[in-house]
Amino acid sequence: MPDLETRLAARPLYLQVRDVLVQRIVVGHWKPGATLPNETQLAQQLGISIGTVRKALDLMEVERIVTRRQGRGTFVNDYASAETMFPFSMFHNVEGQRISGTKRARSVTRVQASAEEAARLGLRRGDELIRVDRVRDHSDETFMTEVCLLPAKFFTRMPEDFGSYRLSALAQLNSILVGRADERVDIACADAEVARDLDVPEGSPLLRLDRVIFSDHDDALEWRVAHCFMRNERYLVRFN
Repeated sequence: MPDLETRLAARPLYLQVRDVLVQRIVVGHWKPGATLPNETQLAQQLGISIGTVRKALDLMEVERIVTRRQGRGTFVNDYASAETMFPFSMFHNVEGQRISGTKRARSVTRVQASAEEAARLGLRRGDELIRVDRVRDHSDETFMTEVCLLPAKFFTRMPEDFGSYRLSALAQLNSILVGRADERVDIACADAEVARDLDVPEGSPLLRLDRVIFSDHDDALEWRVAHCFMRNERYLVRFN
C-alpha cells in the first residue's frame, strides 16, 4: 500500500495546487469575499507555472469555491451572502430563475442517530444529530416539507435562527467546505401530516427528494428528505 506522500505525489499538480488553495480558504487565510493574489503572484509563491495555477482556479470556479471576474480578479465565494445561491438548489420559477423559498421551522431538536440514520450519515448509532423539521413557501404557498438531519459534531457554531439555516452558510460558519451531493428522486403519496402541510388531499402523489450532502473531505454534513407539491415551481437539473 503506497504511503500518503507517494499517493499525493501521484496526483496531477493542478489538483495538489487546488487543495493547497482550498485549505487556505478553509482555515481563514482568505476570508469569504476576499480577493486572491493574481495568477502570477500565486505561481511565484508556489514555485509553479501560471498555467498550472490557472487550471487549479478554473476547477475551483467550477466547484463554486471562487468567482473569477475579468479585469477584477478572483474572489472567494461568500455562501453566507443572500446573493450566493446554493449550488444544489434545483427549484426554479416558471421564468427559469432559481429559487430557494422561504423556510419556516416547525421544530429544532437534538436526537440520537438510529441505525438507518447512522448508516446514511457515516456515523455510529447513538451519535448526536440536530433534527430540523420545516416547510418552504413560494408565492405565498407551501410547496415543500423537509426533515433535515445534521451531525452535531460538525456544527458547534450555530446561527441564532438555526431553523432557517442554509447549509452552505452554516458550513462556512464552521470552517467547512461543501463538496458534492447525492440525491434520489421518486414519487411518494402524501400522508396525513404532509397533506395538511401542503394543503393537498391525503394520498396525493408528491415528488420525494432524498439527499445527502458531503464536505470537501467526503464527510456527510446533512441528510434531508423532502416532499414537494409543485404549483408554480419546477425541479430543473442541468448537465454540463
